[in-house]
Amino acid sequence: MMAHESRWIPLILLLSASIVGPLAAVRLRLPTAVVLMLIGIGLGPAGIGVLTDSPNISFLSEFGFLVLLFMAGMEIDFDAIRAAGRTALWVPLLVVAGIFLCSGIGAKLLGLNGIGVLVVAAMAVGMPLAVLKETGQASAPLGRHVMLTGSLGEFFCILGITALELTSSGPMGFHTLIHILKISALFVMFVLILRWVRALVWWHPELLRRLIGRHDVAELGVRVGLAVMLLFVFLSALAGVEPILGAFIGGALLGFVLRDKHTLESKIGALGNGLFIPIFFIVVGVRFDARALDLQSIKSALVIASVAGLAKILPSLIFARKGTSLRDRLGAGFLLCAPLTLVVAIAAIGRNLQLIDGQTQACFVLVGVLVSVVFPVLFKLLVRNREQAAH
Repeated sequence: MMAHESRWIPLILLLSASIVGPLAAVRLRLPTAVVLMLIGIGLGPAGIGVLTDSPNISFLSEFGFLVLLFMAGMEIDFDAIRAAGRTALWVPLLVVAGIFLCSGIGAKLLGLNGIGVLVVAAMAVGMPLAVLKETGQASAPLGRHVMLTGSLGEFFCILGITALELTSSGPMGFHTLIHILKISALFVMFVLILRWVRALVWWHPELLRRLIGRHDVAELGVRVGLAVMLLFVFLSALAGVEPILGAFIGGALLGFVLRDKHTLESKIGALGNGLFIPIFFIVVGVRFDARALDLQSIKSALVIASVAGLAKILPSLIFARKGTSLRDRLGAGFLLCAPLTLVVAIAAIGRNLQLIDGQTQACFVLVGVLVSVVFPVLFKLLVRNREQAAH
């Protein structure tokens, strides 16, 4: 087979796997992300070896992850935050602070380093949102609380990754100070861009209607959205921090500026979920070194997953609004335990920074898979039992 023909085979395999994955996930009643990872493991070097990592595949995977974080930023419901008022932020902030405190204590007892703390504390909104929609709880008070808490937790986890990057090179020095100044300048630039965009939208509302209109044949909104994401990724790279920080904040900025963001959000979601995000999860599976896992690593993963669960559930039980039922408190804790994408990213960054070895990385990814399978199932059982009790 000629070289220019064989180069299409990996893409065909990726697209085929991205079609089979969701169908198998429904059949197996597992999260789609987990099934796609398992397919990637089966196709990759740890399996039959027909799919290997390459620069092109790596680029598609990284772009998919950036789109995923960009969408996570867009999913922050600023209207709900405005409506609830500043006092409504106290409970989610207390929960997030409690989670980081419990995670730090748990990681210390297990002998884990800073990367381990972030793995235990990791929170995300992608998988919880899918479970909330599936169970009809997305617009309920529980759903709004989980999304706000998860968004705050995800943001602080990404900041934690940035902090680890700063400290991984050694003790505080001149270069570290320069790095901190760059990050400070980055945040100032974010604020200035936010103010400029809000002023532009205020004075030229017709531009906004054009971008978020349902009949935007040219799909200018999608192009502008992706351009915003790449701009903030570029600014993050200039500041020397992880691109995921820029992608997340870029999505949050767009979600903050746009009053009616749902049309644009669904269009970008269709592009991301239809192509790039499934490729990201499949490639995570391809890169997963299953051979690095031994019995001790699997036992460690089970223990860390249990500690991660407790670190989310205990603060959710303690710091809750007055009158919140025990079921809702438990449900919030369960859903905050499904941060697969962020755990995968934290483990990969820890490996790149040489803070963990390959075996520990594989162990942490397994932790992400375990918590993202077990706790959403527990949440669904909780909702089902509540509905049966109501009837």
